[in-house]
Amino acid sequence: MRTLDLFFRYIRDMKLKTKLICIYIIASFSALFLLLIVLKAALGKQLFSHEQSMLSNALNQSISQLDAQINDTINLSNVIYNNDDIISAINVDYGKDYFKMYTAYSNIIKPELYIYKCLIPEVTDILLYSSCGIFPHKNLVNSLSDLETEPWFPEIKDIHTPSWIVTGTKESPSLASIRMLPKIPSYPFDNYLYLETDYKNFFACTNSISQDAYGLVIAGKNNSLIYQYHSFPGDDFPVNAQELLTDYEKTVEEYGSRYIFLSAPVESAGWTIYYYSPISNVKGTVERTIFTSFFLIALCFTILFLLTFFTVNSILSPLRQLTGVISKISLADIEKHELLIIPNRNDEIGKLIHTFNSMLKRIRSLIDEAYVQKLKAKEYQLNALRAQINPHFLYNTLSLISARAIIAEQTEISETVQLLTLFYRTSLNKGQDTTTIRNELENIKAYISIQLILTSHSFLVEYQLEETLLELPIPCLILQPIVENAIEHGLRSSRRQPRRLIIALSEEKGICFIRVCDNGCGIPPDKMQGLFACETTHIGIKNVNERLKLSYGDNLGLIINSEADNGTEVIIRIPLQKNSPKP
Repeated sequence: MRTLDLFFRYIRDMKLKTKLICIYIIASFSALFLLLIVLKAALGKQLFSHEQSMLSNALNQSISQLDAQINDTINLSNVIYNNDDIISAINVDYGKDYFKMYTAYSNIIKPELYIYKCLIPEVTDILLYSSCGIFPHKNLVNSLSDLETEPWFPEIKDIHTPSWIVTGTKESPSLASIRMLPKIPSYPFDNYLYLETDYKNFFACTNSISQDAYGLVIAGKNNSLIYQYHSFPGDDFPVNAQELLTDYEKTVEEYGSRYIFLSAPVESAGWTIYYYSPISNVKGTVERTIFTSFFLIALCFTILFLLTFFTVNSILSPLRQLTGVISKISLADIEKHELLIIPNRNDEIGKLIHTFNSMLKRIRSLIDEAYVQKLKAKEYQLNALRAQINPHFLYNTLSLISARAIIAEQTEISETVQLLTLFYRTSLNKGQDTTTIRNELENIKAYISIQLILTSHSFLVEYQLEETLLELPIPCLILQPIVENAIEHGLRSSRRQPRRLIIALSEEKGICFIRVCDNGCGIPPDKMQGLFACETTHIGIKNVNERLKLSYGDNLGLIINSEADNGTEVIIRIPLQKNSPKP
């Protein structure tokens, strides 16, 4: 029992990274071992049956294509069989009437057969064999005696349904469909229809059943050999076709340990297809499938292990760094304090809990001992600073100066002082962070009036304002830095006359636009890029831009359009909303 407790304690105190790696390795090897057993025991047989099923489907697909070709040929044979014009033309006793014979050739037999030849590409030749004594002509009509000399003629004699016969030589075989044409009292002669097909092309659909080596034999109605093919190396067939046709069951029993045998009927012609393929092909496919599946799954486990390793490492590495940093700020007498969370482990998480408790105790001590006092000191300093700046004292002093200037008949000085009083009164805004466009414009008008006095009215001012927008709330002092830059950097350095400053207020699509335009010297292109940078001399512009973004979002900062020697336009966008801007 003691040993078991020590073992569990050792596992509990093991590093988290080591725990995860051990768990993953044990789970992975167990899963791969079980998977290999399942693939060998269950999937092996299933894949073997599946491969046989696929071969059977491929064979049936080839038979379907072969059936289609056979049916096309039979349909053509039926069309000719029911052609009364052709049947009538070869049931006439022409005797020596060559003109009548020529007329039958030219007007009936030749045109009809040529048309039929063009209908099905697989049919290479159409012949009529007749006993009516018609003279053979251009391989269209031959004497029936030529057909009667063939050794297979007794098999198809007097048969009106299409019979399939392999003719020609072994090196150049041909497949023919032969049938007897209608014979009734009005048709006294014996006539046969002979349709010859392209032997290789006709059976080409059976030559691509599988990519592996296989053999194929097609038997006729009487177990006659119609066609045979194999894709084994060399010219010899592994399974003798005659043995296969003579006793299929015996052949399967004899070669069943080496080959898979499949058979299927070709119903349209009454044939049977026998297919055989080495078992090694199927076993090789099954083994390759099992190996590929096992390899892919093992690869997935490997990739998953790497991803897990890097993920765990990316999590634990910062935790270790954080633990080290927090440990450095721990108090030496931390044991004297009661821990908020009691750690019961010695891995990274346990150390983090222990250090975190220490940090909480230290933070609480700092808050109790110093933070409140510092806040009070800050508050005292702020109140003292506010007491030093008394706006009323400034206003009273400026009013006294204005009164003394009026008594001394210095009207311009009095006007300037009054404008300065108005400017500071609107600038201070009673300590508020926001104001209205109306108050901001009053501040700007006072500032511009002072500038006009200082510059001897060296420029013209034009206001284009929409009255409905004047009560819109905006941050304080956002126009003054822009107007100051327009006067100091735009108009004062310009030689254009008259120099003009325009302040416009308009609304479009729920946005209030405040435009400050001047026709001064403009901003050089090389300075436009760094206009909002900290290093620029236009600090007020940067400040206004940041305040607008903080108040309304990053997409509502300043827009500056400038062209050298043609002036500058600065656009402020304020959303039309009831809420005040963010302080």
